[in-house]
Amino acid sequence: MHAIRFHYRPVNYLWIRYAARRRPALAVGPSGCIRLDEVEPPALPGPEWLRIETTLSGICGSDISAVTAHDSFTLEPFGAFPFTFGHENIGRVIEAGSAAGEWTVGDRVAVNPMLSCVQRGLEPVCAPCARGEYGLCRRTDAGIVGKGPMIGYSPATGGGWSPSFLAHRTQLHPLGSLNDDVAVLTDPFAATLRAVLLNPPAPDDTVLIIGAGTIGVLLVKALRLTGWTGPVAVVARYGFQRQMAERAGAGPIFGGRDEAFAWAASLPEARDYRPTLAPRFIEGGPSLVYDTVGSEGSLGQALALVRENGRLVLVGSAAKLAADWTRVWYRQITISGVFAYGLMPFEGRRMDIYEAALQLMHRDGLGELGMLTHVYPLVDYRTAITTALDKRGQSSVKVAFRPNG
Repeated sequence: MHAIRFHYRPVNYLWIRYAARRRPALAVGPSGCIRLDEVEPPALPGPEWLRIETTLSGICGSDISAVTAHDSFTLEPFGAFPFTFGHENIGRVIEAGSAAGEWTVGDRVAVNPMLSCVQRGLEPVCAPCARGEYGLCRRTDAGIVGKGPMIGYSPATGGGWSPSFLAHRTQLHPLGSLNDDVAVLTDPFAATLRAVLLNPPAPDDTVLIIGAGTIGVLLVKALRLTGWTGPVAVVARYGFQRQMAERAGAGPIFGGRDEAFAWAASLPEARDYRPTLAPRFIEGGPSLVYDTVGSEGSLGQALALVRENGRLVLVGSAAKLAADWTRVWYRQITISGVFAYGLMPFEGRRMDIYEAALQLMHRDGLGELGMLTHVYPLVDYRTAITTALDKRGQSSVKVAFRPNG
């Protein structure tokens, strides 16, 4: 079968890191690290495993970071190459091991990609897994699937950028009547829901979201669907993003940095400062800032806007970024990172973040947002990735592959 795979070659990787800053499309050219390969489907690692036929597999910001060589070498010890991309997956069971539990051939499922101690067959489980924080598993380089922290980065399981991949029975969640175009948002919505549940706004908070791509818009929905009724200010770079953020329940919405600074400076008791040899900043700005972009520019903006004793939550997959950290210590700003996977208290009980996300998606649907903007077959992977990169030109939000369409 065909699979879009990442081949780690240090010289190519470093060249793409340099070249893609100027011409991102070079990352999918012959000198890049990704290929459309012909591969043998991986074998089931054990009786609790299943083969999933891919219905849709999204292109995530972390995938783009890998393709354009802008991710961090910090994660290299956990990687194995070549791997097949695709961790935002929905599909249909086409093969079930003898101990697959209630799952049967034909079931439509969303697949939580995290490969922690349970899926790896490791006992006793590590301390984070034992307390339900399996996204923080300490042994993502061990067990029956070896290196690779999740489906989509694991050679042993494959990923959704291929006609099929493997999953453990504990990773599956039923889709029921949820439409495919909405269901493919399960993974990014789970990431935003976890960010809100771990860092909920207090009644007196002033909330700002930087970025209105997939994560930013879904973060607005996560806030609204968990009961936040106050204003949700959003910085949205493009007009179509501003429209989508408004449909999600955001407001006020700013078209750029200057508008956001003017709004923050207008808050009660806020003051606008413009040092001669340092960037502009606001004292008394928003008290809770979610950065969904994870770039040097968005982080700098967040640090300049968040108020004293405020909270800055990194929801985007930030990597190696330069920043002026003075206001962090001078104004006692708390910075929190969020990884998508784990158990969470939700509506009176503790449940998997995927289960909680799907419950809310069934209630709301998210369909009115129209977030799945482009779908491609695997053979058009270069076009798909350049479309995901060219948000302004293509008005792209969530771009996905349909390998079996």
